[in-house]
Amino acid sequence: MHDDELLNLLTLRVRTAGAERPCATMSEIADFERAVSLALPTFYKRLLTEVGNGGFGPAYGLLGIPPNGYSDEDVGQDLRDAYLEGRACPETAWRTPRGLIPLCNWGCGVWSYIDCLSDRGAVVTDDLFEDRLEYTETSDALADWMAAWVRGEDLDAAMHRVIGQREGINPFTKQPITMPVRERIGKRLDLDGRM
Repeated sequence: MHDDELLNLLTLRVRTAGAERPCATMSEIADFERAVSLALPTFYKRLLTEVGNGGFGPAYGLLGIPPNGYSDEDVGQDLRDAYLEGRACPETAWRTPRGLIPLCNWGCGVWSYIDCLSDRGAVVTDDLFEDRLEYTETSDALADWMAAWVRGEDLDAAMHRVIGQREGINPFTKQPITMPVRERIGKRLDLDGRM
């Protein structure tokens, strides 16, 4: 699907869902790029300036750029500050790799990012472990990922395969439950050189 067609379909889906937000301006994008010392991928810029400055899309919605972009509670501040604070984290295991701008929050500490250092704006998703984060390329292009979303694909389900199950207790009902054990699908990334 051509980018123009995809952006039109995204705009229609966002409008139909009543999730419209004002678009970012090119000036706001330039300010953001200067602040984080990165160039945003072209399709991502178009998404922010033509469809809306976040608040729609997979998971809890795409984050937008300051000053008026969509932000969720887990970011706690604007996207620029979240990225810069993540880059400044003193513990390497938790530091945000250079070029990974938070894109959306899946909950339970799982985030997808736009990789500003990849040619096509790859989507990278983290796996939270007790002592570190690991990263998987879940799509090699943001445009392809958003095309799947606009077609109604369950992107969370597409990122995992069930490899087993485990028994547990539902913390709310205190009843026994069986839960799937899932494994991330995609290319594992070694981002140590970007810390």
